[in-house]
Amino acid sequence: MFFDSAQFSLMRSSLNGLNMQQQAILQNLANLDTPGYNAKYVSFENVLKDSEGKYDLKAYIVTDDTTSIRPDGNNVDSDTESLKLYQNYVQQLYLYQKISGQFSNLRYVMNQSAK
Repeated sequence: MFFDSAQFSLMRSSLNGLNMQQQAILQNLANLDTPGYNAKYVSFENVLKDSEGKYDLKAYIVTDDTTSIRPDGNNVDSDTESLKLYQNYVQQLYLYQKISGQFSNLRYVMNQSAK
């Protein structure tokens, strides 16, 4: 079944990771003027979940304390964060469309078998 497939599992965990990334980017932009704030980003890792070959995407938040682009210690670059936010939007949109397409295919098969 589609819901138990490795493909759906990976798409679901990817959307969860992208949502976490979106929240980190929005937090960075909200703290653009906060002195000493260090930008956060999400790191992704593919993990073989079990012996059935199902994959899971692990995402975790990392704080970038290696750079400082302003004298007040804040290292958020609004242009970079805005670009990341747009890229995140495009990736999420693609995955939602992919999942929607899978449901359309499933609906088509179910309708054809009912005839």
